Amino acid sequence: MLPPGKYPWSVLATHLSPIINRAKRGNRPVIRHRFKVLADLDPEEIIVGRAGFYGYIVFAFPKRNLYILESSYYGNATYVFDKKWAKLSQLTKAQIIDGDLQKERIIHRKEWESKVKKLFR
Repeated sequence: MLPPGKYPWSVLATHLSPIINRAKRGNRPVIRHRFKVLADLDPEEIIVGRAGFYGYIVFAFPKRNLYILESSYYGNATYVFDKKWAKLSQLTKAQIIDGDLQKERIIHRKEWESKVKKLFR
């Protein structure tokens, strides 16, 4: 977890670049863009995932009861949870999807950004 507080994209990008740079070179701009979109929404905390959620970054908005888990892997999905996110993130993605345990699952497609921003309206 990064220390609590606001991070301008220039600072956050430095922290996330080792994760982004694990991706194929051609996928990096898309991954970087998704992380920037979420960072620009001013999360209160940012947490790097482990275990089944390795490669996911949690953008936490506790005042809104939103915890957005964004993947650093191209072609995955964004998972949106409520305050139970930590417990749910211990499950496999299959368990989460089969149990419909997420508030929202946003597939990485053309309309991804508009669907994410809609969560904040």
